[in-house]
Amino acid sequence: MAGSFYPADIEKIFDFISFVESTQSETIERIIDSVKGKVVHGLIVPHAGWIYSGKTALLAYKILEQIKPNNIALIGPSHKFPINRVLTDGHSSWSTPIGPVKILVDHFFESNDTYHAHEHALEVQIPFIKYVSGKSDILPLIAGQLNESQVSECAKHLLDHQYFIVISTDLSHFHSLQEANKKDKETIQSIMELNREKIIACGLNPLLIAFEYCRITGTKPQLIDYTTSAEVTGDNNSVVGYASFWF
Repeated sequence: MAGSFYPADIEKIFDFISFVESTQSETIERIIDSVKGKVVHGLIVPHAGWIYSGKTALLAYKILEQIKPNNIALIGPSHKFPINRVLTDGHSSWSTPIGPVKILVDHFFESNDTYHAHEHALEVQIPFIKYVSGKSDILPLIAGQLNESQVSECAKHLLDHQYFIVISTDLSHFHSLQEANKKDKETIQSIMELNREKIIACGLNPLLIAFEYCRITGTKPQLIDYTTSAEVTGDNNSVVGYASFWF
């Protein structure tokens, strides 16, 4: 997806990140202050093209920059293939324009390289993670339709093995700006309350894993930033929503 969802050129990646850091410096300082002295278990970030949702994602990743965990479980939806389990990738590393990241082996999860090769929701996160926490190893996971037992077992495994969690999801898709804001407000509130009932998001299944992880650890997601594609395109008729959280 390099060259489409995010820059393929290393300098353009650095330029994008530097631009966000310089224009959002006060917000970043506030975000970092808000988590000082607190245990952060994970993040929820959007996965559209960086031009649309990169700012919202990077604001969350500035928290990761303070933590630099050893192992990160990066969990996103399966956009291309219907699946009913959680799948990892069998490669030893993934490449990015700013260098490779090591891929962890975890035999708790079945591996399927083909499904991962066609999925953008995880790949767009990797350069950000590499930039802010370059020594972290990644366990990439795509999650399909899961029953309660699968959700519980996955969340417990990730907690038992001390993974930092990054959930990749966008919010509502292709509504008017007014309708998107309404639906996204309900979704954001539901995410913060660990309530699946009113969530409109392509990453619902990964979110359910995060919800169970939060229930076990006694935490709840806290909103970092919300935006829509309309802020970039100016098109108020067909809007996608994006939000980031920490928990």
